[in-house]
Amino acid sequence: MSFNILEKLKRGKEVFGTWCMIPSSFTVDVIARTGLDFIVIDLEHGSISWETCEEMVKSSILHNCHPIVRVGDDQENTILHALETGCEGVLVPHVSKVEKAKAIVEAARYFPYGKRGLSPYTRCHGYTHVDLAESMKRHGESTFVGILVEGQEGINNLPEIAKVEGIDCIYLGMYDISQSVGLPGQLEHPDVINQLEKCLKIILTSGKTAGTFVRDIQTAKLYRSMGFKFLAFVADSYSMTTFYKNSVAEFHSK
Repeated sequence: MSFNILEKLKRGKEVFGTWCMIPSSFTVDVIARTGLDFIVIDLEHGSISWETCEEMVKSSILHNCHPIVRVGDDQENTILHALETGCEGVLVPHVSKVEKAKAIVEAARYFPYGKRGLSPYTRCHGYTHVDLAESMKRHGESTFVGILVEGQEGINNLPEIAKVEGIDCIYLGMYDISQSVGLPGQLEHPDVINQLEKCLKIILTSGKTAGTFVRDIQTAKLYRSMGFKFLAFVADSYSMTTFYKNSVAEFHSK
């Protein structure tokens, strides 16, 4: 890859990708050919094993599509395991406190920026201790660390969370934000958008990348114009379901 996802974001580029919940490297092989910037392999909501996750990472890289793993929890070992698959970074869900954001940075980054466990004999280091120092330096410069702020507590603490060094992207979980204002699933409701704009301003002021979920291209373009740079489109499972439902409905229509 000419630039990894973190380099693109630092250059001010927006990136557009999708969620992969189907546990299949074949599905990723299909999706990654389309020109998407990234895929997020969803270990929180998808039934994906570590072995399958690593194969999905490989398929994504094969087509110059940046693989990110959304881990299922914020535990140190989970974050380490994800990064050792060779993915470019992690998204960690449900971050609501400064202390947790700092702990995530420590788990994801090597010394001197963190305390990430080190073994040279994993995929991310090419299975060898040769040139380990250079490999660690490269990972230090290129590992993407993103967090999801989703609930009311996280929103309340966002001004302080946004100050944590070592976090590259703060992703606003739209469904949880809508739920936090009593409007679950109503992503276009004015109260939800108002909450979104308040959070976005805090993130942009901190100098970090703002990310969020989009259900359609019109919304993606709107959010891009607002300042979001990391835009994650609907999941592979939704795209497949919608395509076939619409096709069946069209076939049976008069």
